[in-house]
Amino acid sequence: MKETSVPTKLFDGGLTDEQVLVAIGIDQSLTGFALSAVSIAEPEKHITWVYKSPYFGIERLVDIRQWLIDTLDYVSENHGIVDIAMEGSVLASHSALVLGELAAVVKMAIYDYFGEDENCRYPLKVPPMTLKKYASGKGNAKKQEMLMQIYKRWGIEFNDDNAADAYALGRLAGKTAIDEIEKAVAKQIEDPKYRDQARL
Repeated sequence: MKETSVPTKLFDGGLTDEQVLVAIGIDQSLTGFALSAVSIAEPEKHITWVYKSPYFGIERLVDIRQWLIDTLDYVSENHGIVDIAMEGSVLASHSALVLGELAAVVKMAIYDYFGEDENCRYPLKVPPMTLKKYASGKGNAKKQEMLMQIYKRWGIEFNDDNAADAYALGRLAGKTAIDEIEKAVAKQIEDPKYRDQARL
């Protein structure tokens, strides 16, 4: 990765440089933008970054966009990316406007980056409650519960909730399921409403 794009935190889950197929999870946050590359065949293997931009305003959006592109470049050099899931917007949030700007920047960067690849070009948009149900079994789980359940269910330990969410999004994008709840959520997100469509 480029020196200007050094992540604030790195969680090395044993995903080696050996060429494997991965799914990407993105938890877009202005204060801790997280991206996780999760092995499709062995989802316990991952590499997860959390990036805190030193900038504010438009400069922060530009910086995060460049970090995202640099990180996708890094992952693509070693692995085949098959799908992407990002956290869906919460319209009732007090920060909905600025997070909406960030979500748009992320979608545009992904759209440009993946060209004709329909699956990756139009990422899955997973509502927070849906992600919580997938990762913890309940849609109203708190941040600490999510961290604990990800460890208990999947054996993956994080001390950062953005990283944990990105990892869970990556697992979900890879359609990984170990129980009936996870299977049901993986099936649920096959509904076209969870992914933007090309419209001419």
